[in-house]
Amino acid sequence: MIPARRAFVVLGIATLMLTTSVLLPAAAPLALALDLLLVVAVIVDWRRARALPLDAVHEWPEVLVQRHSTGDSQQPQSLSVTLRNPHETRSASLFLRETLHPALAVEPYETRLQVPAGHAQRFEVELAPSERGEHLSGPLTVRRLGPWKLCWSQRQLVDPEAIRVYPRIRWGGRVGQLLALAQRSELGAVTLDQRGLGGELYSLRPYQSGDARNRIHWKASARRGHLVTREDAWERGTPVVVLLDCGRAMSARADSLAKLDHSLAASLALTRLAAGRGDKVTIVAFSDRIERTVRVRPGQKGLASAYRQLYDLEPCARESLFDLATEHVLQMNLPRSTVLVMTSIVDLAIAELLLSSLEKLARRHRPLLINLEDPTIRQLAEEPPATVPEAYAKISSLEILLRNRQLTQQLRHQGTPAVTAPADQLALETLESYLDTLQRVPAMRA
Repeated sequence: MIPARRAFVVLGIATLMLTTSVLLPAAAPLALALDLLLVVAVIVDWRRARALPLDAVHEWPEVLVQRHSTGDSQQPQSLSVTLRNPHETRSASLFLRETLHPALAVEPYETRLQVPAGHAQRFEVELAPSERGEHLSGPLTVRRLGPWKLCWSQRQLVDPEAIRVYPRIRWGGRVGQLLALAQRSELGAVTLDQRGLGGELYSLRPYQSGDARNRIHWKASARRGHLVTREDAWERGTPVVVLLDCGRAMSARADSLAKLDHSLAASLALTRLAAGRGDKVTIVAFSDRIERTVRVRPGQKGLASAYRQLYDLEPCARESLFDLATEHVLQMNLPRSTVLVMTSIVDLAIAELLLSSLEKLARRHRPLLINLEDPTIRQLAEEPPATVPEAYAKISSLEILLRNRQLTQQLRHQGTPAVTAPADQLALETLESYLDTLQRVPAMRA
């Protein structure tokens, strides 16, 4: 029960009458009677307002996606609210408050509206999802003004709801084009018609000096009376493993979102592209332990399942163990695969551990390093220091950037592709590096 403005006006009049009763004693009983009448009227008005029927319906977007500030091409997302006044003769004066979780909107939505008798009114509440995961949103609270406009009756029309926010799905620009081509199965044939050390028989040719002995087709050689070498085509369905770092470094912010948000979105974009080619994708999320292992099944259902299994993945406050992730991949006993390591190097000791892990991976697989650039370190390295602590911070930042560059050059010299990209270019660099690796696969030897 919340008194309205009219009730306070009447109460003010009664108070004024009580004040004047000092000079006019006869006004005191009248003021007390007015107070009593006001209390009774407020109670009656509240009961009548509470008795009036009112319905509300929420319509959430089919898929609620985290909003990215960098090159975001996703369409506006909104919550649709429909209020219906089923009463045949009385209109409804309402004050509405939509209590939204801070991860879904900047602030709660409040509005006043008038719903005519027997009508429904629909309006949109703009959403700005900033955090992935499951969030409790609501309730939808409505205050209805009584027929005498003396009191508001407050009620809860929609109970709190658990709402899921997924990683970024829609992409524009070059990333969107690549994903569209992959979805139409027009992308990824780059390795199917090339010759090399694959798994499916492509053709036979006469033996040449320098050919590996294990490539000689002995049965065909016996039939033809001379040595014959087999050439294989690269089969569709090449295994791809994404090692997604969820350690301490991935909790820092880049363009208002956590680094893990950007890396997860890029990883899932890569999964869509690889699955469109027919490749078999496995995503391994790790920190100082293996957080999750997701094997993506072919088709749209498999991709949807991957989003459902990874949408609430969060970074932890512990250092990542790249050697543990490497051992996990090696224990999976996969054939020679492309292994993408998604991380952000901000620690010199971690860089050394990462280098040794990539060298170990390269003995059985084709590793690819995707390094998300830390904007804070870049800013500290570029800005002139104003104080002694800032000077020390600048020196440390320059050392990290230099070690990142050395690590990239060392890996490339060893034949391991390595890319360092800012947040707004991470997805594009990931997809193009992956496709470039596939183009070079026939030239590599298992």
